[in-house]
Amino acid sequence: MTAFDTPRVLPLAPPSHPRLLIAWIAVAYSIAYLLWAGLADASGEARAFAVRAVYLPLTVAAVVLYLRAAVRPGADAALRPALRLLAAANLAAVLGNVIVVARLYLGAQGISLMLASACYLAAYPLSLAALLVIPGGRRTSDRWKLLCDAGMVISGAGVGLWYFILRAPAGGAGATPDVSALYPLADLLVLVGLVTIVLRHPSDGNRVAVRWLAIATALLVVADLSFNVLAARAGPGATLWVDALFLAYCVAQLVAAERFAQGPVREAAPTPAQMATAARLRSLLPFVAAGATYALLLVVALRQWSPPLSGLAIGAIAVSVFLGARQLLTYRRDAAILAEQAVRASEARFRSLVQNSSDLIFQLDRDGVIRFASTSAERVMGHAPDDLTGIHVTSLVCPDDLHRVSSYLEAIHHLPGISPSSEWRFCRQDGEMVQVEVVASNLLDDPTVQGIVLNARDIGERKALLDQLAHQAFHDPLTGLANRALFYDRVSHALALAHRQARTVMVLFLDLDNFKQINDTLGHAEGDRLLTMFAARLRASARATDTVARLGGDEFALLVEDDRADEGGLRVVERIREQMSFPFTLAGSAVTVGASIGSATGHDGSVDEILRRADIAMYAAKRTEKGTHQAYHPMLLER
Repeated sequence: MTAFDTPRVLPLAPPSHPRLLIAWIAVAYSIAYLLWAGLADASGEARAFAVRAVYLPLTVAAVVLYLRAAVRPGADAALRPALRLLAAANLAAVLGNVIVVARLYLGAQGISLMLASACYLAAYPLSLAALLVIPGGRRTSDRWKLLCDAGMVISGAGVGLWYFILRAPAGGAGATPDVSALYPLADLLVLVGLVTIVLRHPSDGNRVAVRWLAIATALLVVADLSFNVLAARAGPGATLWVDALFLAYCVAQLVAAERFAQGPVREAAPTPAQMATAARLRSLLPFVAAGATYALLLVVALRQWSPPLSGLAIGAIAVSVFLGARQLLTYRRDAAILAEQAVRASEARFRSLVQNSSDLIFQLDRDGVIRFASTSAERVMGHAPDDLTGIHVTSLVCPDDLHRVSSYLEAIHHLPGISPSSEWRFCRQDGEMVQVEVVASNLLDDPTVQGIVLNARDIGERKALLDQLAHQAFHDPLTGLANRALFYDRVSHALALAHRQARTVMVLFLDLDNFKQINDTLGHAEGDRLLTMFAARLRASARATDTVARLGGDEFALLVEDDRADEGGLRVVERIREQMSFPFTLAGSAVTVGASIGSATGHDGSVDEILRRADIAMYAAKRTEKGTHQAYHPMLLER
């Protein structure tokens, strides 16, 4: 995984506020030292020894915490090398301090101070390597832009560093370079890592720890440069405020190390506005560096006028300013063009989706006049979209639905947003009716629409399918008659109505005689034909108000509802017997089939009771003489 790749998503710890115990101890320790150094009347040797020895516990603690974070179970494998390098950098600083203390204050004359300087200087490239390998949040496609931005910032900082720090010791003729002159160059290396961290903005659960590491690195660079400026102007002794900067660096590094050791912590995701602000601030860094460099060049050119070089420098600055302004204007123009292109692409995509949608889409004005109709209008309505523009939507509605549609449109004006759905019937150009489900959106206050959007979907096939399913649920698939469920429901309602109106209903039970013999001799196909023809004769015998049903097999039933159901039922029985006197044509031959009929009347009671009575009467008729009718009476039940 490279330094520019996006880090993997790690399992984060639950939201918490980790305790930074070691960091707080370091804060107290540093304050105590600063109070002692500022108030105590210590000798110069004791003060110098304390300056060297005070950092040892802090750097040792950083080494331990970084190593602990590197071996922590569940730590990101891509982050472990950076943690090991940070531990090595702090260990190098520990060794340098130990060597200096042993050489100057413990009498170890055999140890060279150059070895201590080598340890101190080794900490800088180790820190740079650690900062570069920390997983970042930039995608690989941004690599070259990141390199250019980092180059601008580092170049600007390098120019200032050279002018204010490195130029002075190198200015004298024949001057011997001091080892201390290498520290500003080392700070420039660390600054490379710092800029990389800031521009790559790591985005995983360790970003707080990385942020504290960046703060610590910045404090280290400031403390080093402050010490060099002080050494150049006031001698080699370090002042109290420089010590405070170095201690602040140690504390910030301990905070980062302790955060790493505790593992990633789940945090609230930044809002889009916060992310945009952070991105703008990061994008300003290269321009700030360039502006600072040009400002320094302008000051030097004006203060130390050296023709023609100063004039050329001022001209170059002016050209660069105009070039930057031109680039800014070009960027704004390109951004506006890209935004306009994005809007046009979005409109084209939306137009394509609308035109190829199977739904019918209307845009109405406040009065209900159609201002736009999708191309599906020609398929659904039979009208070209342009022919519908300018007419009122109610002129397309079937007259029976006109009042309901007008009320619906009136209610939409008081319901902002999406309204409940409604079912309408549109009249096609060829006169056919189209049943649609309509959903309206009140967008009168939307400046881009300023109207009412109707989305209508043809539900004719769906309604037909539902009707078909409902018919299948309550009708016999062979004969088309009502099935047992529907017949029970009709009898239940008829009994309830008869009880309220003080009249009776009659139920007829019918069973074909010798049906099994027909199935056995002629086959089940001919048996089904017989059932179908018998059902047709029952329909012809019954009245429009009667219900004819097939209960199963060769059993049929008929519900007679009339003011005088007994007389009407007897007339139906006579017509059935008359129909059954004609033979059926089965397998090319005339076959005479009879039907035994049982009847029962009632005006209250349960459905099962009246059906049971009719069933008993039918079996009584079959036992007495097939093809006859038997009315129910209590003696049949006793038999």
